[in-house]
Amino acid sequence: MEARLIVLRALRIVSLGLLPWLVSPSPLAVGQGHADGVLSTDQLPATAGVPLAELVATARTNNPEIQAARYQARAMHARVPQVAALPDPQLMTTVFFESIQTAAGPQEVMLSLSQRFPWFGKLDARAQMAYYDAMAAYARLETVELEVIERVKLAYYDLYYQANATRETRALQTRLDDVLAIARAKFEGNVPGAGLESVYQVQIELSRLKTTLIQLQQGTTMVQAQLAGALHLPSETRIDAVGQFDRTPITLSVERLIEVAQSRHPELIARRREICRDRASVDLACRNYWPDVTLSVNWYEVGGSGLSPVANGEDAYSATVGVNLPLRRTRLDAAVREARNKASQSARRYTAQQDKVQAEVRALYAQFGEHDQVLDILESEILPRAEETLKLSVEAYRQNKLNFQQLFEVYRNLLKYRIDYHKRKAMREQIIASLERAVGCAADTWPIEPVALLEPMVAPRP
Repeated sequence: MEARLIVLRALRIVSLGLLPWLVSPSPLAVGQGHADGVLSTDQLPATAGVPLAELVATARTNNPEIQAARYQARAMHARVPQVAALPDPQLMTTVFFESIQTAAGPQEVMLSLSQRFPWFGKLDARAQMAYYDAMAAYARLETVELEVIERVKLAYYDLYYQANATRETRALQTRLDDVLAIARAKFEGNVPGAGLESVYQVQIELSRLKTTLIQLQQGTTMVQAQLAGALHLPSETRIDAVGQFDRTPITLSVERLIEVAQSRHPELIARRREICRDRASVDLACRNYWPDVTLSVNWYEVGGSGLSPVANGEDAYSATVGVNLPLRRTRLDAAVREARNKASQSARRYTAQQDKVQAEVRALYAQFGEHDQVLDILESEILPRAEETLKLSVEAYRQNKLNFQQLFEVYRNLLKYRIDYHKRKAMREQIIASLERAVGCAADTWPIEPVALLEPMVAPRP
């Protein structure tokens, strides 16, 4: 009689304690839940997290790599007015230890003011070279920003996965405590097939879950430190991701994304500007065959008393025009060859970067398609069927048609599918973050219409 009461008490625990949690209806089945169709997890308490947009804005402002690239671009832009300006004029004075006697009187002091004028187009060519160097630096500033934002998003979605995996594991740990009580009740009640090994198995599984939680906690701490580093915050700063989020939609095809990348990718923009810079360098090298012109104005102070009987002491003035003689043809020819080879190098580097961008966009898009399709299958097929399988298994376990090991294997599979869902959802968003870097702009700014590739071939005058 006592054993029968123990068995009835165990079945009561199964029906009242375990069943409401294990057989909870699927949101897909009842038409409720999150828009992404996350099963059961929506009912779990979510930790309040920091919105991703705030972290991205903080990274743009605080990250030292972005700040360094910004200062570098500004420094290079400050070179444009320097190279576009004429060289400083020269002021020279000559004092004669012995005066030069002239008809007007003795020359005592000579003052000369000269200015060198580079040949037509040389200053413009130098200004264009500096201008396109600065514009390439600004483009690479965008590259650094995209890379930092990518790191922030990768870490953020890792935190999302770690948090949800921890939440699912803790939920299983709580329910396994109830299962342990049931196993003990069956063992003490001498229920057929319920031996001490079932109790040990549950205890081993609980210990395994403890080690899993420790690993997840350590992983969370590492990711939080990485995220804090990208935001230039103290490494001990605790940042949590939001509990749930909608999937980022992507409607463009891979061919359209490649077209957008050709126009928007900052490294390609930098390469195009370097091509323009090297074209200006070739133009400058060709213009160096022409001489620079130096103009000078001279003033001679003439004394009032001199040896000449007609000395009147009137000062004298003169003007001088001079040119340099570009006679070293070997040097000039070598400079032209150097400039042309650098221009060809820049063109080939641009082509190589195009190939690299296209390959990366295609590879990332393929990974995105994989995760997106698997997520759809998990939502519409695997998770609902796994829930239904668990419901049937629990009923069979109540009727002693299924042993504990079989029941636990069914739930373990469901837990694996749930965690895999969160992992793939995080990886899908991480792939989009990498796609944003590869394309050159955020997903919400990807243009639907084709974008013309326009690069100014002549720099504006500074």
